[in-house]
Amino acid sequence: MAKFLPWSISWDFWTVLTAIGTIGATIVALALALRSWFSERDATARVISAWVADEYRPRDDGVSYIRDATLHVANESDEPVFNAFINVHIGRDAIPIGPLAAPFPISVIPAHRELVFDISVPLLAHSGAWSPRAELTFVDPRGRRWFRGLNGEVQDVSHQGMSWSREPGHQDERQLGAQDSPFNPMFVALTFLGSLQVEGMKEEDLRLLLAPEAAGWTDVNWDQLRSELANFNPTSMVDYPAPRIARVKLSGDKSLEGMTVEGFGTPLELGNSMFMTLILDPRSGWRIFEVGESVSPDQIYFGGSLIDDLEPYKI
Repeated sequence: MAKFLPWSISWDFWTVLTAIGTIGATIVALALALRSWFSERDATARVISAWVADEYRPRDDGVSYIRDATLHVANESDEPVFNAFINVHIGRDAIPIGPLAAPFPISVIPAHRELVFDISVPLLAHSGAWSPRAELTFVDPRGRRWFRGLNGEVQDVSHQGMSWSREPGHQDERQLGAQDSPFNPMFVALTFLGSLQVEGMKEEDLRLLLAPEAAGWTDVNWDQLRSELANFNPTSMVDYPAPRIARVKLSGDKSLEGMTVEGFGTPLELGNSMFMTLILDPRSGWRIFEVGESVSPDQIYFGGSLIDDLEPYKI
C-alpha cells in the first residue's frame, strides 16, 4: 500500500515551490524594470549621431572634380541635447584634427534636426585627409554627458572629466597638417611665429604672410610684436568660424608644452592665451589678419574674394 506524506510536510513542499515562484517572478520583474530603466536612460543618446559625407562632384567646366566634405550632426529624439563637442578624425590611424567648421561647442542640437557644416576648405590643410569620421560628446536634458565614438558606440561619461597628460596619445605632427602648404593655416601660423624670432628677418618677408585687407599691419611695431609673441605657441587644432576664416589659438603657458588633453567634458581653459585669425586668399592661400583677440567673421573685409574659386580647384 502506498504511503502518503503527512499534510504538514506536503504543505511545506508546496509553500517552498510557491515561494520560489514568487522570488523568481520578483527577479524577472526587477530585471525587466532595470532593463527598462537603462533603455529609457540612454533613449535620447542612442539617436544622436555625427558623420562625414565625403563626395566628389565635377566642376562646371568639366575639367576636374571638386571635393565636397560635409559634417552632419543629427538629433532624432523628441528632446534637444546641449553643449556638443565634435572631433573629426582622418586616415587609417584616426588622427584627430578638431571640430573644423563646426561651432565649438554647439550650444544646442534641437529635436528632430540635422546640422550640416561644410568642411571642404579645412580638409585642404591635410594631405592625408582620407576616410574622415566624427565623434562627439553631448549633454542630454537630464544633465548626463554622453560620448559617441568613431565606431558608433555610446558611453555615459558623466563622471569623467578632462585633464592634462604628458602621454603622447594621438597627437603628433600629422595632426598639424601639411607642413609645406599655404592652404594649411597652421603651417602659415608656425612659419610666421618662427620667422618673427629670426634675427635679421626682413619686414617685407614677414609681410608676405599678412592679409593686405587688414589695415592694422600698416603701422605695426615689429620689435614689440616680437617680444609679445616670444613665448606663445599654437595649440594643435584649428577651428574655422566661417568657411574662409581660420583661428589658431596660441598658448603662452610654457608649463603646458608637450602636454595633451585626455578625457571627456568641457575643454580645459588656457589661462594665458590669444588668437591668430587668418583669412583665405583664393590664389595664394591663408594670410594672417590679426593676432590678439578673437575676431568675428562679420568684422573682416574680404574685398570681394569670397565669390572667387579657390586655386586648388583650378587647373
